[in-house]
Amino acid sequence: MGRSSEAVSERRRLRRSSTLAGLGDGVLAVALPLLAAGVSRDPLAVAAVLAAHHLPWGVLAVTRRSLVGTADQRTVLGLGATLRAAAVVVIGLLGLVGAETTALLVAAALVAGLGAALADGAEEEFAGLAESEPVAGDRRRGELRRRGMVAMAVVGLPLGGLVYELAAALPFLVDAGVYSVAALSALALRRPFSGAASGLRAMGKGRAASIPALAPGTGKVTLAVAASTAAGSAVLGVLVLFALDDLGLGAPAFGLLLSGMAGAATAGAWAAPTVGGLLGLRGGAGIALGVSGAGYAAAGVLADPGRPLVAVVALGLGSGAAMMATVLLRALLHGGAGRALDSGALAGFHARVWSSVPLGMLAGGVAAQAVGVPEVVTAGGLLVGLTALTVAAIPAPGGAPGTSEKK
Repeated sequence: MGRSSEAVSERRRLRRSSTLAGLGDGVLAVALPLLAAGVSRDPLAVAAVLAAHHLPWGVLAVTRRSLVGTADQRTVLGLGATLRAAAVVVIGLLGLVGAETTALLVAAALVAGLGAALADGAEEEFAGLAESEPVAGDRRRGELRRRGMVAMAVVGLPLGGLVYELAAALPFLVDAGVYSVAALSALALRRPFSGAASGLRAMGKGRAASIPALAPGTGKVTLAVAASTAAGSAVLGVLVLFALDDLGLGAPAFGLLLSGMAGAATAGAWAAPTVGGLLGLRGGAGIALGVSGAGYAAAGVLADPGRPLVAVVALGLGSGAAMMATVLLRALLHGGAGRALDSGALAGFHARVWSSVPLGMLAGGVAAQAVGVPEVVTAGGLLVGLTALTVAAIPAPGGAPGTSEKK
């Protein structure tokens, strides 16, 4: 009875930490690009700040095992929240005195992204600590992730825009308090949990800093996901400029835009199994990529400050269909391997896909300097649509996990 009660308390602390961190991430996801756009309207400068925030995910996919693989995951989780708190405090103080620059924002965004990536991996490992069955552990991980996503999309994103409208530095200072409480909740976890006793050990004993190899049979799916992710990231890297300058949105409306896109992505993930069942994994993924590309391209073409809702709906369509394609392609990934892949086997996939995000953002910034932001949104959409052709090269799954796969 005592051990059961302690497990419940541990899960409560972990949920509190994850929910608060999700809330803070939502505020930061809105405030950071807004501040970057306030410092400079150069598309590459804005994209560089956002790329720096996403860069640690790809780096940690390669180096996580050597850096924190045997560490107590309570410490890693607390460190992740602490790093984010420190980064937003710096940004907020710089904003108060008007000393923010693109270079300083890039550095702070890199630290905040490192904290987010560390905490996400630790949550994945820690979520099943009290579960004796793998299925129960997976269910806890899913629950934890949903709580964080709801806090981010429903509360954090709209709140970030509203608070930024009051004062540019304010959302970062608010975030500092949120992340600090999240860190304290993580450090209050009582049960030690080493990554050496978890799925991290499955990442192999090769050179710690080498790029993990792909699981056999997953190369073509990985290429399709990485290519579509890079093209979509080119749009996201300049989205704040597109929203402010080409759609005429203010900070609160930008927060609502991101919240709506997150909601559309959730709907796309929810509908993916049904679409996969009706059209097959390959057919559903190919059509979803085509619809996603059409949505982004239409937003770029139809951008009008006098009628921003048309482009906003198109962006939501692009986001929702992109997530649907990702879910279906992940199911194909497991099908290509002929088995359900664990975290170690997925390391190579994650390293390549997560690395494509900052690369796509930087490419979008460079392109926007040359041809303009709406044109990049349109071109990014067309490229997403073209990646549907790569799906045709993926072999039909044999003995694949069901279309309900949402890993």
